[in-house]
Amino acid sequence: MAEEYRFPYAQNDLVSDVRDKMLVLTINRQARYNAWTEALREEFTRKLLDANEAEDVDALIITGAGPNAFCAGADLGETNSDSDAVSAGLERFIACYDAVRSFSKPLVAAVNGVAAGSGFQLIQFCDYVVAHPGVRMGQTEVNSGLPSVFGTWLMWERIGSRAYELSLQGRLMLAEEAKQLGFVNEIVEQSKVLHTALDVARRLANQPRLAFKLSKAANRQFDKERYAEAMKRAIAVYREAFENGEAQRQVSQFFENRRDRKTDAHGG
Repeated sequence: MAEEYRFPYAQNDLVSDVRDKMLVLTINRQARYNAWTEALREEFTRKLLDANEAEDVDALIITGAGPNAFCAGADLGETNSDSDAVSAGLERFIACYDAVRSFSKPLVAAVNGVAAGSGFQLIQFCDYVVAHPGVRMGQTEVNSGLPSVFGTWLMWERIGSRAYELSLQGRLMLAEEAKQLGFVNEIVEQSKVLHTALDVARRLANQPRLAFKLSKAANRQFDKERYAEAMKRAIAVYREAFENGEAQRQVSQFFENRRDRKTDAHGG
């Protein structure tokens, strides 16, 4: 694991569990609402690539640890003030997303809690999404002072101009609204989310494998150029935001406001 990361990978940040050839990857940073770090994404990418080639893995399920969060997006504690470093970090994000998009086996999201920012983007790359009624999800970058570019494009591919409404407000949707808009496939009781996701993964894994693999690969080709352009545009916009210095100030203010809320909640 690379040593230059601000938050080094901890062994339990990503928990792997194989159940009858179904690999469950659990993002396990509950104190940070399962926000993922660069080191965690690197490990996640490696496990995804390995699982794609492993003969003893038929499908993959992604979930989050605990009752509160699936993945709250990138850990803002890693936000770098240098625009070159920000660009390099986004390039590594592309490697992660490329691995998700190219995963040829069934990929199911068991959404146990909030899915925000890149956590919300992650579930949109999955073949099937299971959630419970209390789940909230959406593009929230603008709330912390960061531009919403790639996430807006990703939503646009599904819901058109309504993507602007959601991303520019930084609004989180409840599961029912997300299902109506096509971001969630199935809503079940909270206690049944992972069980249902495993059942779906098994069902998809029983499909004729070559037909399933070729179908996924072909469908990803439809938006390949738009995907690449959206990522390119996101990097350019982030560079502009961080070269200006406003993004750093807004992220710092976001953390200050959050600390103030915690202090108020504990009575001073």
